[in-house]
Amino acid sequence: MRIDLEKIQADLSEKYERLKKAACVDAKSDNTAKALVDIVQFSLQFLKDCCAPTRLISKVPDKIYFSFSLRKGRPKFSRSVNKDLFSFNAERRLHHFLKGSLSDIPFNERQRLLYTTAMSYCCASDMLRTGDQKTPATFFECLIGHLFARSFGVNPRTQVEVLRLEEESSTLPTDFIFDIGPAKPKFHVPVKTSTRERVIQVFAHQRVLDGVHGFGKFTGILVCLTETKLDHKSKEVIEICVPRQWNLYQRFIAPMKRFYYFDVPKKYENLTKGDPPMAVLPFAKFFEEVPELISGK
Repeated sequence: MRIDLEKIQADLSEKYERLKKAACVDAKSDNTAKALVDIVQFSLQFLKDCCAPTRLISKVPDKIYFSFSLRKGRPKFSRSVNKDLFSFNAERRLHHFLKGSLSDIPFNERQRLLYTTAMSYCCASDMLRTGDQKTPATFFECLIGHLFARSFGVNPRTQVEVLRLEEESSTLPTDFIFDIGPAKPKFHVPVKTSTRERVIQVFAHQRVLDGVHGFGKFTGILVCLTETKLDHKSKEVIEICVPRQWNLYQRFIAPMKRFYYFDVPKKYENLTKGDPPMAVLPFAKFFEEVPELISGK
């Protein structure tokens, strides 16, 4: 049977636009949850029906990666996927997004569900588009915006006022700001599929917020997908990490409260025991820490 990739791409794009619109109107809504589940189900089905996993050469200790490629047609490979974190059976647990009950799932299963949810659309997009980095990044932002909005019970803003002097005012564009009410913590949540050299922006924005509003007024939480890079010629996977720079930024620019990863790089995980200690954790841990974060601990 001939597979109509153009039709699949058109259907995926329609679901992507629906998710974007729903998240913009009300990130914490049931409509956003339904749009999220719909696009993930579609992406997973496409990967199962039309693609096959190809094992990659992992240069990352203790991690196995594969890439999706089309079963028929032009040779093309998706981004690298962590074998231990991706579940082809994740669809049976997607109802937890609709119920808002991710915290009810055992930690390891929650971690796999979250990773699979994030990677499914990204890989499907890799297969159907060429050189598209924007839509996977926007999808990831919609996913994180929804999960944080539901957990905190409030929708995010994407900019915050940082200067008001006589007739002059200025705002700082950010990924997300969550304000859960008077006398409660406000959260600065940058969201990245990977950081690379751009990570200094995360700390710089936190420094501006600390300088304008006072230290501790905004709690900084970075959410990142992964730090892997795939060489499409050699099929080698590496992690690009700069732990010494992170340490310097945390010490001398501005401290961030949490660093959540869907696929935690070992070099950054080790910063948890560093000086100063930096809490680099699996994103699945966030759902257990929400009460603590809200209380300001």
